[in-house]
Amino acid sequence: MIRAALLSIALSTAVLTATVTHDDNDGVHLAISPPCGTFSGNVTNANAGIKLDNIDTIVSFGDSYTDGGAHDGGPLPLPILPVNGTRAGGRITNGYVWIEHLANMTGRRGALLMDYAISGAVVNASLWPDTASGTGTDASFVGEEATFRNQTHNNLHPDTTLYSIFFGINDYSVSQTQGNELPAAAVDLLGLVDVLMAPPYNARQIMVLDDYGRGNRSVEGEAYKKTVFDGLNSRHNAAQKERKALNVAYVDFAPLWDAVFGEEPGYAAFGYSSDGFCFPSAGQLTTVDQECDDPATTFYWLHGHPSKQTHKVMADYVYKAMGKCLEE
Repeated sequence: MIRAALLSIALSTAVLTATVTHDDNDGVHLAISPPCGTFSGNVTNANAGIKLDNIDTIVSFGDSYTDGGAHDGGPLPLPILPVNGTRAGGRITNGYVWIEHLANMTGRRGALLMDYAISGAVVNASLWPDTASGTGTDASFVGEEATFRNQTHNNLHPDTTLYSIFFGINDYSVSQTQGNELPAAAVDLLGLVDVLMAPPYNARQIMVLDDYGRGNRSVEGEAYKKTVFDGLNSRHNAAQKERKALNVAYVDFAPLWDAVFGEEPGYAAFGYSSDGFCFPSAGQLTTVDQECDDPATTFYWLHGHPSKQTHKVMADYVYKAMGKCLEE
């Protein structure tokens, strides 16, 4: 098929395409303006002081939505799809993930991205008796942060290093069958934030993102979000009282998913031809025979996992939310 014919071309020119390039994204675009609020109110997009223009490094933790194909903070593989596979350079999608786009949009010349995200990760795998049976791995924020901490980081300046933390999807999924430990997961996430805030890292720019239900909601999931949201607020307020610098942001993807899957404005307004998926499984497929007819304009690439076009829309959503919702 076309992909096979183009693979040799992609490989021969890979060295020239190491950075994310901007194009028309196959006509798929952000069709809503992110709603804004403050940390003193209900859970929504909020930004207490983070200015992306001042960021030169992003340290990223997360799951498959943020997994760039390398899990140690080092250079990421190029997003090239194998001839008989569905994962571009190890990513659980067919191209760049959202955090790669955001890094390219951040700072004056783009930010260095140190990505530790691992597909299937939860906040703390020890909270459930058999996390791996539900996610396929025992990966976690606990483990990702441990990898980061076991390395030497002498060049990370607190004022210009953004810590991006995006969990909840797998926690919510596992909680459906193995018990509601989401309250503990929220507390553990905040505890891991505290570790980053302490010496030697002294993190001062912290962004937490959420899309736990991917268009679905539950009382337990909303409570999880509220705990994390309020926890960021309390840490920000405590730092202000002590006259210490701490900027925090929260990005809620729920409005984006609502807009795509709902009637207002609906997926067509974003340039999609379908709000479905291109492949029925997120597993490690070895054939592309099941590929949908219009992958460039289908919301999900693998089941429940955004296409490369959707990842660009996600990055645009985050970037706009961080600017529009900024409180100085």
